[in-house]
Amino acid sequence: MICFDNRKVRTLASAGLTLVIMLAFCGIALASGGGEGGHDSGGQVANLMYRLLNFALMVIILVVVLKKVNIGEFFARRKEGIREKLENLQKEKDEAEKRCRILEKKLKEFEVQRKEILEQFKAEGAKEKEKIITEAMERAVQILTQADLTIEREIQGAKDALRKEMVDLAAGKARDIIAKEMTDRDQDFLVDEFIESVRKLH
Repeated sequence: MICFDNRKVRTLASAGLTLVIMLAFCGIALASGGGEGGHDSGGQVANLMYRLLNFALMVIILVVVLKKVNIGEFFARRKEGIREKLENLQKEKDEAEKRCRILEKKLKEFEVQRKEILEQFKAEGAKEKEKIITEAMERAVQILTQADLTIEREIQGAKDALRKEMVDLAAGKARDIIAKEMTDRDQDFLVDEFIESVRKLH
Protein backbone atom coordinates (compact mmCIF):
# COMPACT_ATOMS: atom_id res chain seq x y z
CA MET A 1 0.00 0.00 0.00
CA ILE A 2 1.43 3.42 -1.02
CA CYS A 3 1.94 5.86 1.86
CA PHE A 4 2.25 9.53 0.88
CA ASP A 5 3.71 12.13 3.22
CA ASN A 6 2.73 15.83 3.11
CA ARG A 7 5.65 16.79 0.85
CA LYS A 8 4.69 14.20 -1.75
CA VAL A 9 1.07 15.30 -1.66
CA ARG A 10 2.08 18.94 -2.19
CA THR A 11 4.33 17.92 -5.10
CA LEU A 12 1.55 15.95 -6.72
CA ALA A 13 -0.89 18.82 -6.22
CA SER A 14 1.55 21.28 -7.80
CA ALA A 15 2.11 18.98 -10.79
CA GLY A 16 -1.61 18.53 -11.26
CA LEU A 17 -2.28 22.27 -11.02
CA THR A 18 0.49 22.92 -13.56
CA LEU A 19 -1.04 20.39 -15.93
CA VAL A 20 -4.48 21.95 -15.61
CA ILE A 21 -3.07 25.47 -16.29
CA MET A 22 -1.13 24.26 -19.32
CA LEU A 23 -4.20 22.49 -20.67
CA ALA A 24 -6.18 25.68 -20.20
CA PHE A 25 -3.58 27.71 -22.12
CA CYS A 26 -3.52 25.13 -24.89
CA GLY A 27 -7.29 25.29 -25.12
CA ILE A 28 -7.18 29.10 -25.37
CA ALA A 29 -4.47 28.92 -28.05
CA LEU A 30 -6.47 26.45 -30.08
CA ALA A 31 -9.61 28.53 -29.78
CA SER A 32 -7.83 31.70 -30.90
CA GLY A 33 -6.09 29.88 -33.77
CA GLY A 34 -9.30 28.39 -35.06
CA GLY A 35 -11.12 31.80 -35.12
CA GLU A 36 -8.76 33.64 -37.53
CA GLY A 37 -9.61 31.80 -40.70
CA GLY A 38 -10.43 28.45 -42.13
CA HIS A 39 -6.89 27.24 -42.67
CA ASP A 40 -7.07 23.48 -42.23
CA SER A 41 -3.35 23.05 -42.18
CA GLY A 42 -3.00 25.54 -39.32
CA GLY A 43 -5.69 23.71 -37.36
CA GLN A 44 -4.02 20.37 -37.93
CA VAL A 45 -0.67 21.74 -36.81
CA ALA A 46 -2.26 23.27 -33.73
CA ASN A 47 -4.04 19.97 -33.02
CA LEU A 48 -0.75 18.09 -33.42
CA MET A 49 1.04 20.56 -31.17
CA TYR A 50 -1.75 20.23 -28.62
CA ARG A 51 -1.40 16.43 -28.64
CA LEU A 52 2.40 16.56 -28.41
CA LEU A 53 2.16 19.03 -25.56
CA ASN A 54 -0.30 16.79 -23.73
CA PHE A 55 1.94 13.77 -24.26
CA ALA A 56 5.02 15.66 -23.09
CA LEU A 57 3.22 16.94 -20.00
CA MET A 58 1.96 13.46 -19.23
CA VAL A 59 5.47 12.03 -19.54
CA ILE A 60 6.90 14.80 -17.34
CA ILE A 61 4.21 14.29 -14.71
CA LEU A 62 4.70 10.53 -14.72
CA VAL A 63 8.48 10.93 -14.36
CA VAL A 64 8.05 13.44 -11.51
CA VAL A 65 5.46 11.32 -9.76
CA LEU A 66 7.48 8.12 -10.16
CA LYS A 67 10.58 9.84 -8.79
CA LYS A 68 8.68 11.24 -5.83
CA VAL A 69 6.76 8.08 -5.06
CA ASN A 70 9.79 5.76 -5.54
CA ILE A 71 7.98 2.83 -7.15
CA GLY A 72 11.05 0.62 -6.89
CA GLU A 73 11.08 0.97 -3.12
CA PHE A 74 7.34 0.35 -3.01
CA PHE A 75 7.67 -2.88 -4.97
CA ALA A 76 10.71 -3.89 -2.94
CA ARG A 77 8.74 -3.34 0.28
CA ARG A 78 5.79 -5.15 -1.22
CA LYS A 79 8.01 -8.03 -2.27
CA GLU A 80 9.60 -8.15 1.20
CA GLY A 81 6.14 -8.13 2.81
CA ILE A 82 4.97 -10.97 0.58
CA ARG A 83 8.17 -12.89 1.31
CA GLU A 84 7.68 -12.42 5.06
CA LYS A 85 4.04 -13.52 4.79
CA LEU A 86 5.10 -16.60 2.83
CA GLU A 87 7.77 -17.38 5.45
CA ASN A 88 5.21 -16.93 8.24
CA LEU A 89 2.73 -19.13 6.40
CA GLN A 90 5.44 -21.76 5.87
CA LYS A 91 6.34 -21.61 9.58
CA GLU A 92 2.67 -21.95 10.55
CA LYS A 93 2.31 -24.85 8.12
CA ASP A 94 5.42 -26.54 9.58
CA GLU A 95 4.13 -26.02 13.12
CA ALA A 96 0.70 -27.36 12.15
CA GLU A 97 2.30 -30.43 10.55
CA LYS A 98 4.46 -30.91 13.66
CA ARG A 99 1.39 -30.67 15.92
CA CYS A 100 -0.42 -33.07 13.60
CA ARG A 101 2.45 -35.58 13.84
CA ILE A 102 2.50 -35.22 17.64
CA LEU A 103 -1.26 -35.80 17.80
CA GLU A 104 -0.99 -38.81 15.51
CA LYS A 105 1.79 -40.23 17.72
CA LYS A 106 -0.29 -39.64 20.85
CA LEU A 107 -3.31 -41.24 19.15
CA LYS A 108 -1.25 -44.33 18.27
CA GLU A 109 0.10 -44.49 21.84
CA PHE A 110 -3.44 -44.16 23.18
CA GLU A 111 -4.58 -46.99 20.89
CA VAL A 112 -1.72 -49.20 22.14
CA GLN A 113 -2.57 -48.33 25.76
CA ARG A 114 -6.25 -49.06 25.11
CA LYS A 115 -5.39 -52.50 23.71
CA GLU A 116 -3.06 -53.20 26.65
CA ILE A 117 -5.77 -52.19 29.13
CA LEU A 118 -8.32 -54.42 27.37
CA GLU A 119 -5.89 -57.34 27.39
CA GLN A 120 -5.16 -56.72 31.07
CA PHE A 121 -8.89 -56.64 31.89
CA LYS A 122 -9.41 -59.86 29.91
CA ALA A 123 -6.53 -61.56 31.75
CA GLU A 124 -7.79 -60.35 35.14
CA GLY A 125 -11.31 -61.50 34.23
CA ALA A 126 -10.02 -64.95 33.29
CA LYS A 127 -8.03 -65.17 36.55
CA GLU A 128 -11.06 -64.05 38.57
CA LYS A 129 -13.21 -66.62 36.77
CA GLU A 130 -10.71 -69.40 37.53
CA LYS A 131 -10.48 -68.23 41.15
CA ILE A 132 -14.28 -68.25 41.53
CA ILE A 133 -14.53 -71.72 39.96
CA THR A 134 -11.72 -73.04 42.20
CA GLU A 135 -13.30 -71.56 45.33
CA ALA A 136 -16.70 -72.98 44.34
CA MET A 137 -15.21 -76.43 43.82
CA GLU A 138 -13.34 -76.26 47.15
CA ARG A 139 -16.54 -75.15 48.86
CA ALA A 140 -18.46 -77.97 47.21
CA VAL A 141 -15.84 -80.48 48.42
CA GLN A 142 -16.07 -79.01 51.94
CA ILE A 143 -19.86 -79.26 51.87
CA LEU A 144 -19.74 -82.87 50.64
CA THR A 145 -17.10 -83.77 53.26
CA GLN A 146 -19.17 -82.12 55.98
CA ALA A 147 -22.26 -83.92 54.73
CA ASP A 148 -20.40 -87.26 54.78
CA LEU A 149 -19.23 -86.61 58.35
CA THR A 150 -22.73 -85.63 59.41
CA ILE A 151 -24.19 -88.74 57.77
CA GLU A 152 -21.56 -90.93 59.46
CA ARG A 153 -22.29 -89.35 62.83
CA GLU A 154 -26.01 -89.84 62.31
CA ILE A 155 -25.46 -93.44 61.28
CA GLN A 156 -23.16 -94.06 64.26
CA GLY A 157 -25.66 -92.41 66.59
CA ALA A 158 -28.44 -94.54 65.15
CA LYS A 159 -26.27 -97.67 65.53
CA ASP A 160 -25.44 -96.76 69.16
CA ALA A 161 -29.08 -96.08 69.94
CA LEU A 162 -30.11 -99.35 68.29
CA ARG A 163 -27.36 -101.26 70.11
CA LYS A 164 -28.39 -99.73 73.45
CA GLU A 165 -31.99 -100.51 72.74
CA MET A 166 -31.07 -104.10 71.83
CA VAL A 167 -28.92 -104.43 74.99
CA ASP A 168 -31.71 -103.03 77.14
CA LEU A 169 -34.19 -105.31 75.46
CA ALA A 170 -31.91 -108.33 75.87
CA ALA A 171 -31.24 -107.44 79.51
CA GLY A 172 -34.94 -107.13 80.14
CA LYS A 173 -35.59 -110.47 78.49
CA ALA A 174 -32.77 -112.07 80.46
CA ARG A 175 -34.19 -110.70 83.71
CA ASP A 176 -37.56 -112.01 82.83
CA ILE A 177 -36.14 -115.42 81.97
CA ILE A 178 -33.95 -115.53 85.12
CA ALA A 179 -36.83 -114.34 87.29
CA LYS A 180 -39.05 -117.11 85.95
CA GLU A 181 -36.50 -119.94 86.12
CA MET A 182 -34.51 -119.03 89.29
CA THR A 183 -35.40 -121.03 92.39
CA ASP A 184 -34.86 -120.31 96.07
CA ARG A 185 -31.85 -122.59 96.07
CA ASP A 186 -30.28 -120.60 93.20
CA GLN A 187 -30.87 -117.37 95.11
CA ASP A 188 -29.24 -118.79 98.26
CA PHE A 189 -26.24 -119.93 96.18
CA LEU A 190 -25.82 -116.47 94.68
CA VAL A 191 -26.04 -114.82 98.12
CA ASP A 192 -23.45 -117.21 99.59
CA GLU A 193 -21.15 -116.62 96.65
CA PHE A 194 -21.48 -112.85 97.06
CA ILE A 195 -20.68 -113.08 100.77
CA GLU A 196 -17.65 -115.27 100.10
CA SER A 197 -16.29 -112.77 97.51
CA VAL A 198 -16.72 -109.94 100.02
CA ARG A 199 -14.72 -111.88 102.63
CA LYS A 200 -11.93 -112.50 100.21
CA LEU A 201 -11.70 -108.76 99.59
CA HIS A 202 -11.16 -108.11 103.30
